[in-house]
Amino acid sequence: MKALIVFTCLMLSTSFAHAITMTVDADKFELFQTEKRAEFFGHVVVQREEMVLKADFMTVWYQEVNGKNELKRVKAKGNVFIDTPENKGTSKLATYSADTEMLIMSGEARMVGDQGVLEGEQIEYNTKTEDTRVLKGAEDKQVHFIFEDAEK
Repeated sequence: MKALIVFTCLMLSTSFAHAITMTVDADKFELFQTEKRAEFFGHVVVQREEMVLKADFMTVWYQEVNGKNELKRVKAKGNVFIDTPENKGTSKLATYSADTEMLIMSGEARMVGDQGVLEGEQIEYNTKTEDTRVLKGAEDKQVHFIFEDAEK
C-alpha cells in the first residue's frame, strides 16, 4: 500500500517545471490565472511515468515559488482510480495538500497491492511520516484489511 501512496504523492507534489513529463487529458479544461487554479472536467486522465490517475473532475491549485509554478493542492472527484505497477486504489474523492503532505482518499476508499487489500470509508496517509489511518464509515462499517502472506 505504501508504494501506491508514495508514488501518487510524488507525482502530485513535483513542480510543474520538473523534467518528467506529466500529461492530462480531459473533456474540458479551464485555467483561472489570478486564482492560480486549473480545473479539468470529464474523463480526466493524468499520466506520469508509469502512474495513472483518473477521475470525473479534478482541480489543481498552484503557487509561485522562486519564479516557478509548484503544486499547492489537488482535489480529484468522482470515480477516482489510481494505478501504479505495484498497486491500485479507488475512492469517490481524493485530495492532496503539499503544505501538510497529506493524501486523503474518501468515499469507499480501497487499495489493492502485493501486500493485500485495505478498505475503509477514508484512508489518510502522511507522505512525510508514512503514518496511515483508516476510518470506518457513517453506517458503522468496519475497516477491512486482508493481509496476503508472502510465502504463498
